[in-house]
Amino acid sequence: MKIIVFIQQIVSTQVKLQGVDYFDASRVSEDDLVINPTGKNAIEGALKLKDTQGAEVTAVCVRGIKPSKALKEAIAMGCTTAIEIADEAFYTDDPYLLAKIYAKALEKIGNYDLILLGVDEQSTSSYATAAMLAEMLEIPSVLYAEEMEVIDNGFRVGHVLEGGKKVVEIPQKALISCSDSQYFIPRYTTMRGILAAKKAVIPVWATADLGIESSEVNSDAASLQLVSLSNIIIEKETFLIKDGDPEEMVDKLLAKLKEDEVKLGA
Repeated sequence: MKIIVFIQQIVSTQVKLQGVDYFDASRVSEDDLVINPTGKNAIEGALKLKDTQGAEVTAVCVRGIKPSKALKEAIAMGCTTAIEIADEAFYTDDPYLLAKIYAKALEKIGNYDLILLGVDEQSTSSYATAAMLAEMLEIPSVLYAEEMEVIDNGFRVGHVLEGGKKVVEIPQKALISCSDSQYFIPRYTTMRGILAAKKAVIPVWATADLGIESSEVNSDAASLQLVSLSNIIIEKETFLIKDGDPEEMVDKLLAKLKEDEVKLGA
């Protein structure tokens, strides 16, 4: 079984950025860069199949300031091989174009059985790429998977519905987007994996390698354009109640909450 896992590299949500810092590589240290969290969930799903089925797992990264760091982490987790796809022409803020790049990468890779992705593209807050890619490839897909089980000639997958869960069966040649459920919680890297990652030679593919023209995947080809990016600043006001006995302090707190129109329920 050959599994392809598409991941993205993002700036950690623990890093405090000022608006455009994401796009300025000189102001983001390598320690600030991580694999998109649900991308790690997808890696874990693939590695579970590697453990039980002897699958070959290839991690592919398109998005990121230094994609090789994310790919080396993927190898350290247990992925067999990795591929970096990088070209200044790529405009990956459009989920359709990103899916198109993924499809071209799969065409070059050749034979594969299963495609795994995280449920979302955190950098663009898009959940559409996985569905678009499945449509382009004309293969069945299950989105928001919570768990999966190998069955004869395919998989049994439980996935999220509004207010519940649905279990479906799909053939082996399929696409699954993985959620952050308990089943897909990523494992830690091992020393053996870290050493393997240091020795790994990761090929880099550009538009020419994918057999695609720059004009097909650049910003001019995008139907969705990033207009602005900024932080949401939430200003918090502190209200201290220092004086009075407990009952008086409660009355003051309730009065303040009423003044600020804070609803406390029925």
